[in-house]
Amino acid sequence: MTFKRKYKKSKSEGKISHHVTTVDGIKFDSEMESKYYKYLLELKKQGIVKEFTLQPNFLLQEKFINLNGDIILGSNKDFEKIKRKNKLETISAINYISDFDVIYTDGHREIIDIKGLETPEFRLKLKLFKYKYPELNIRLLILYKNEWIDLKDYKKLKSKGKTKQKTWYLN
Repeated sequence: MTFKRKYKKSKSEGKISHHVTTVDGIKFDSEMESKYYKYLLELKKQGIVKEFTLQPNFLLQEKFINLNGDIILGSNKDFEKIKRKNKLETISAINYISDFDVIYTDGHREIIDIKGLETPEFRLKLKLFKYKYPELNIRLLILYKNEWIDLKDYKKLKSKGKTKQKTWYLN
């Protein structure tokens, strides 16, 4: 028995299908993300957005080694020497890369992540992000009926049966 895919996958991460899109010479992991980029450009022209950064990286946990119960961080200049001498395993750093870091003309800042589906890995990183960067406002957005709404609001609509689409990509 053979099955046909409903959508052609160009980038796959588990059950999530992404369609890589290029806008202004910039590759985006999804079409929805590229649409938000265009939306931000329009807000910048209107004077609502002062500036924005693509793919900002946030360190959630530094790399480290465990030496007899002592944690030695990767920023220590003796780190590599100790690691080689004792043949210890390096525990990799944990980073969170959001889609956009937006600074508005009124001075407030938002970290924006365009989501169609939350993976367990993302939920864990979101918790770590909120703990390490409590001063930063993070928003998870989705494009629904040509409007950017919070993912929480979309989930409420979906649970009430107000959305007809069953796929993660909604536009």
